[in-house]
Amino acid sequence: MYNRGYTVILLLLLFALPFTASGSSFLQDTTKVKRGSLDSVVVKAGVLGRPTNRAFAVGTKIQSASVQALESMKSNTLSDYIREQSSIYIKEYGKGMRSYISIRGTSSSHTSVAWNGMSLAVPTLGQTDLSHIPLYFFDKLDIHTGGSSLLYGDGSIGGSLQLSTNPKWIKGVTGDVTLLGGGFATLFTGATVRYSNGSLESRSGVFRSSAENNYSFLNNTKPGTPKEYLNNSAYSNYGALQEVFKKLKDSSLISFNIMYLNFFREIQPSVSLNDRPESYASIADRNLRSSLAYNSPAKGWFSYSGSVAFSNDYEKYKDDIIAASRVKVVAEGQLLNDDLLIKAGVSGEFTSPSVVSYRGAADEQRYYAFAMARVKPVRVVTLSLGVRAGKVTGSDVPLMPSAGFNLSLINRGSHYLFLRGSISRNSKVPSLNDRYWGGVHSYLKSEKSLNREVGADYQMSLGLLTVTSFVTLYRSDVDNWIRWLPAGQVWRPQNIPEVDSKGVEGGATAWVKLAETSLNLTVNYSYTDIKMVKGLWLEDPSTGRQLAYQPKHSLRATFKAKHKHNELFTSISYTGERTTLDIFDILPWYTIADVGINRDFAIGGNKLSAAISLKNITNVRYQNVKFYAMPGRSWQITLRYNF
Repeated sequence: MYNRGYTVILLLLLFALPFTASGSSFLQDTTKVKRGSLDSVVVKAGVLGRPTNRAFAVGTKIQSASVQALESMKSNTLSDYIREQSSIYIKEYGKGMRSYISIRGTSSSHTSVAWNGMSLAVPTLGQTDLSHIPLYFFDKLDIHTGGSSLLYGDGSIGGSLQLSTNPKWIKGVTGDVTLLGGGFATLFTGATVRYSNGSLESRSGVFRSSAENNYSFLNNTKPGTPKEYLNNSAYSNYGALQEVFKKLKDSSLISFNIMYLNFFREIQPSVSLNDRPESYASIADRNLRSSLAYNSPAKGWFSYSGSVAFSNDYEKYKDDIIAASRVKVVAEGQLLNDDLLIKAGVSGEFTSPSVVSYRGAADEQRYYAFAMARVKPVRVVTLSLGVRAGKVTGSDVPLMPSAGFNLSLINRGSHYLFLRGSISRNSKVPSLNDRYWGGVHSYLKSEKSLNREVGADYQMSLGLLTVTSFVTLYRSDVDNWIRWLPAGQVWRPQNIPEVDSKGVEGGATAWVKLAETSLNLTVNYSYTDIKMVKGLWLEDPSTGRQLAYQPKHSLRATFKAKHKHNELFTSISYTGERTTLDIFDILPWYTIADVGINRDFAIGGNKLSAAISLKNITNVRYQNVKFYAMPGRSWQITLRYNF
């Protein structure tokens, strides 16, 4: 079974090599390529709207999720989307369990995740559990790979995920109802209602999801590897979203939004403890995010914006409560000329944790200021330059400069070739847990990285065939990488002197349009080489070896065939070998294949979409994290009614 899947992967890779990949941050200044599940993002400098920094992401790559891909996965989590639609590695402890992203080999705390500029990371942990982020509430997703602390602030050493919600300004009442049922007693229900009169828009949404997760697995910790059914792995989540947008007479925009998420999850046991009820535990989380923002009219040469946001995170595990409240204030301004865009801003962030295990006063204040510019000195060249500075309670914050370029080599209407490159200094201050859990760890230093990358983006159209592609070579040197290590009978955070990450990313999207039929193939591949170059001691056996749970090879391929209102799709994902925390222990590679069909129906002028999918159709038995069972073959049926 594995050999057959590997053969399919190689054939897909060979098909993609002539095209070399899919999606760039800058193909043209005024065009968006709308193909594939992760579209190429093109940013026009004069589009101001909500505060956005991606217009300054010159030389790096942003992939924007297509509207169709997001709509088809509305009942899934952000973790599901990243795992199925990109070659980025997701470390997960079971279906619906803890799920953390790793971009270019970095840890989840090195990737910032934000919604309309508000961080979704829990401030005590400094990272985001992607299984807690429901796609149902969001309209747009930008995936920015590579160092981007200048653009998005602290913690963007590996990259950034930017989620957003926006008004549609469709007059009257619109909305949707979404239902999903699947294997292992998986259920999802969601409903959204929008009302707009052209100057005022309200959006209200709710969802609930649950699963028993009583799937079978092979217990490789017992003699004979017996088949068992998973215990203590159910979850039940729900959430609500309310947004109000108001356009004033001068075309400025006031927006208010609030999102509440509630999660209850049994903690999936390791396979060795599956039949040990005394070891079972559960965890409950509550997350609140709200903001009030003002955007001045996008007219003339100057615009400005401001926002204030409040968040509260609460987690209960047994008798231990971890909670924190955070307030963030932001002010930004932009200057726009024909070939010059300048943006500057300041922000203040105030966090007050409530954690019994903290030692010492742990209230934190963060202040940042940034300035950046984008200019076109000649028609074929775009340059960017900027710097961010900050001050954080109890931590040193280095300057974070960044520079990038885009060079148009070919622009003939049917063929486009662009070169790009960037260099940036990025940082991540220790999280509150790093500094205060079980003691005051004032010896910890901030993590710093120097990121460099070069790449090329190519697009061609030959009759009915269109291909977009990209390739990126990168290197990142991270100093003072924070890692928790045993110190006697306790664990304490330590700064690893140097970790180097280098690799290649590439992908291609090819599509053919034949009358009412379209064919689409997308392939994305990542090669990641990340090693500890300097350890804490000279004889450290981990020095020079791939970091734990970081596959060198990762590949995703998706094929779609659509005729009128019917669509057939299949996808294959390959995840390479990974070491565990024991550097000599290797987890085997695995290949997962999914298949499904979608159909749209017209009902009284509205649309009903129905989808049936089979997950892991070859019933591969695998573990993403050692001793944590993942599901075998399963099914899903989704109904979505738009009115």
